[in-house]
Amino acid sequence: MEHKREGNIYDRIVKENIESIIPALMNSVLGFKVLESTVIKEKLQQTKEKEADVLRIITDPSGRKFILHLEFQVDDYKKMVYRMADYWVLLKSKYKFPIRQFVIYIGNKEPTMRTVLSEDGNYFQFQLINITQFDYLRFLNSTNPEEIILAVLGDFGNEQPTNVLSKIIQRLEETKTDANTLKKHYRQLRILAKLRNLNLKFDDMIKNMAKYFDVENDPFFIKGQEKELSKFVAFLLREGNRTFEQIADIADTTVDFVKAVQQKLQAKNT
Repeated sequence: MEHKREGNIYDRIVKENIESIIPALMNSVLGFKVLESTVIKEKLQQTKEKEADVLRIITDPSGRKFILHLEFQVDDYKKMVYRMADYWVLLKSKYKFPIRQFVIYIGNKEPTMRTVLSEDGNYFQFQLINITQFDYLRFLNSTNPEEIILAVLGDFGNEQPTNVLSKIIQRLEETKTDANTLKKHYRQLRILAKLRNLNLKFDDMIKNMAKYFDVENDPFFIKGQEKELSKFVAFLLREGNRTFEQIADIADTTVDFVKAVQQKLQAKNT
């Protein structure tokens, strides 16, 4: 149960930060050639609203259109095949396009969830992609920063996580992006590193960034970190099953910071 709760927390964090790496996923993981991609913003109506992680109307170079549906999973959800089948019915009845569905698994264990539903004379299947089985070099050697960041989710082989993180940081710096964009990429890397349960302090991950800007004194970077941390702490508080001390330990912050976030949440609800 504890693992499932933490998986749900990370799911939400990933969904808020995954938008920028979707093009890289389509190119490097799914192998799509995309001429045009249109975001589907409407929620799917059923007895209650359903909101997919990623929905796109994709137009390939030949002009053919299809619906791309992605779900990101940290936990090995045993009933995922029913959820995906439910989405297929809703999407097919609404849009009529062909539908391609993928579950991108980014957990630390080998997934065992069913991908085929063959019951009562019906057949349904979705594609499961375990991104942690991809060699991290597949992403690291890219010139696209969004693809380079995906290396932290890949298979490190026999390499130590600290060495891999150092290589990712170096490659991000080599993309010669501007300072603000580089800071954004490092914030995304921080979240994905947490997802992999890499037991590394973010401060240790960004030592080499000093050549671009003064991290400790940069107000935009500090503000971005605090905003990101506040979201994470708010998620933990809403779970309602941890003490302030436990939340502070998980989020690598202070009890006073956790209490401050709680006060803001309470103020919003009054």
